[in-house]
Amino acid sequence: MPFSKFLHSGRNESTARAGAAYTSRAMPAKTRNLILINRPYAQEPRDFVEIAERMAVLAPEIDVRVVDAGAGEASLPAELWQRPTLSVCMTLPGRFRPPRGRLYHGFPVPKFEQMRKFAEAGLPVPRTAVYALGRRLDPAVWGSHVIVKPTAVRAMSNGDAVFLMRTERVAERAPVAFPPGHAAHEAPLLVQQFIDTGDHPWSYRVLTLFGAPIMSMIYRAKGPRPQLGVPDEELLRASFASNVDPHFTCTLDADPEVLAFARRAAEAMPRIPLQGLDIIREERTGRLYILEANPGGNTWHFSSKLAEEGRKEVSREERMAQFDAWGVAAQVLAERTLREAG
Repeated sequence: MPFSKFLHSGRNESTARAGAAYTSRAMPAKTRNLILINRPYAQEPRDFVEIAERMAVLAPEIDVRVVDAGAGEASLPAELWQRPTLSVCMTLPGRFRPPRGRLYHGFPVPKFEQMRKFAEAGLPVPRTAVYALGRRLDPAVWGSHVIVKPTAVRAMSNGDAVFLMRTERVAERAPVAFPPGHAAHEAPLLVQQFIDTGDHPWSYRVLTLFGAPIMSMIYRAKGPRPQLGVPDEELLRASFASNVDPHFTCTLDADPEVLAFARRAAEAMPRIPLQGLDIIREERTGRLYILEANPGGNTWHFSSKLAEEGRKEVSREERMAQFDAWGVAAQVLAERTLREAG
């Protein structure tokens, strides 16, 4: 007998095309539902359809549906809600509000709050504080240099507002970097201990789904950072965001120590299903530090709009193949659904 299609009414045209042809042979009776909520700008619906196909083999008792966040729960058959259900959205879920069962979704968490959670979990984090322009800092506490960066979304889009400054001069230089009217003033500034990763700033990005790594990359700045002894003006002209296009190159990397560290970091915010964990390694000591989790969910860079340029270096298929991302996702989602659907 025909198997229910994964994709449902209210979806956009790309969602419809992705799943229109999928059918399967007769399967065991469905006992639970998994609803995967798609945001077109954040991921292509075919990714979720392909994961659903893997789940149909792995856990055929789970009825997996892919819906658009804009469609709402009414786009699904009313009888579906008679079964225990789990819903997952990598970003904010839009209009979708399941009438039963738990809904996991991404949501913004202020950077300073993220750092607090990581520190409480026993993870190494750079010394960080909310910064008020004009405040003086003690080099004996903060080290010779600090990073000053915004938390306002409009000021973070291209990485050009992340500045390295001499600690003893930050009170004078920060107002120059963030003059009146700068978008950074829409939210607090942060000051952070400078962790030197080397002449070419670099970082790891480990993407986890419920704590399981599904992609791991190194982002490396295309150009060298200035030497730390150059004049203040030259420091302010440099970019210190190693993972923001167009300033970086990206390569796949699967360092076991980093992956284990990322699993620990993801546990600090267990309500966030998808985390893009930014991790750095200090050149002098080799010590790892966690910077942030990007909990809003715009890190599904297998197909996100944000990573179109990055996929020219490392393709969708290469990213998927690194850890068999769809297989890991199917396993993790099946286990979570069987355990928590309600």
